[in-house]
Amino acid sequence: MDFGLSGKVALVAGGSRGCGLAISQELAREGAAVVLTGRQKQIVDDAVESIKAAGGKVHGVVGDMVSQQNAEHIVGEAREVFGSPDILVVNPPTPGNVEGFLNNTDEQYLLAHENYTMSLVRLARQVIPAMSERKWGRIIAMASIGVKTPHLRFALYAQNTRVASVAIAKTLSYEFAKDNITVNSIATGPFPSALADEYNKSAGHAPDWIAKSTPMGRLGQTKEMAAIVAFLCSNRASFVSGETIRVDGASTLNLF
Repeated sequence: MDFGLSGKVALVAGGSRGCGLAISQELAREGAAVVLTGRQKQIVDDAVESIKAAGGKVHGVVGDMVSQQNAEHIVGEAREVFGSPDILVVNPPTPGNVEGFLNNTDEQYLLAHENYTMSLVRLARQVIPAMSERKWGRIIAMASIGVKTPHLRFALYAQNTRVASVAIAKTLSYEFAKDNITVNSIATGPFPSALADEYNKSAGHAPDWIAKSTPMGRLGQTKEMAAIVAFLCSNRASFVSGETIRVDGASTLNLF
């Protein structure tokens, strides 16, 4: 199946490890020139080397994706190396706090808002004008199944600012549909992550507790997430926009 991504430029913010790395690798395999970002140089370097070794076209940028200055820097470097991004995947950093509502400070809420919401806003602002001019673009906001089924322990993570990022993606999908720009969110289910490890430890659960509690009896594989994202970035998905798509192995029971 030809996804039509050859020659496209993809920016994967937060694309140096985990699902983000798998997405970077998959888009590169589909022929896109990939710019990936991460906060740790060695991890970024390793990610770049893994894609180059497979014959992919890639460039790494070390830095935080969240601030306005860094958003401008990341997109500016992508333009210098490969050209204006046709594809933007925003895989934001988690605040890492899994305490209840009363234990979270104002500063922690504001940090979560910056990470989950403003990272999408600032990066999208940088790439949409060129996408609109070319009349083609794909934006993917990586979210969580918590936006559909909030976990009461994850006050910061699921119930507040991450929902806002999904609402922003929906708004963007409507406003820029005329320019052939699709915008979708991924409601990520049980995949390996630092947040899941932190939750298990703080709650006293065994490391494999989440995997055993899922209908499939396992965590998702990062390549499975990458396949969905690659499809949404493709010409095959040109009429799919404004959606929040769960990738959770049937872990949540909501109809919508």
